[in-house]
Amino acid sequence: METEKILAIIGYILAILFPLIGVIYGLILYFAKGDDEYVKKHAKYIIIVGVVMMFISVIVVSILGVSMLGMAAMS
Repeated sequence: METEKILAIIGYILAILFPLIGVIYGLILYFAKGDDEYVKKHAKYIIIVGVVMMFISVIVVSILGVSMLGMAAMS
């Protein structure tokens, strides 16, 4: 059970810091450890967190990009 907890923690960290890698890690966990319900449950959550973080990062980058364009036009 200890190994499964470590795998889940690593997945959440990757999903938050590197969303695409986190989603891929979650998919690998989901299909490779499909017999373990604990890992399968957390793999789904890791994938969800990764996708949400990707959307958030796209929104933030879009807002900052538009903001920077506006600032360049003003100068």
